[in-house]
Amino acid sequence: MEDYPVAMAYVPWQHWHTVFDLEKGFACGTIFPELNKPFRGVRGGCR
Repeated sequence: MEDYPVAMAYVPWQHWHTVFDLEKGFACGTIFPELNKPFRGVRGGCR
């Protein structure tokens, strides 16, 4: 098992186009709209 890598990850490049203003970014926890994924309480999004 020593010859095998523990893990291999692929992370695609992210291209950000716009940012939230300071107040909205602070409220959302991120300034990037693409990363704003609010928790809906269910798996897979809104129901």
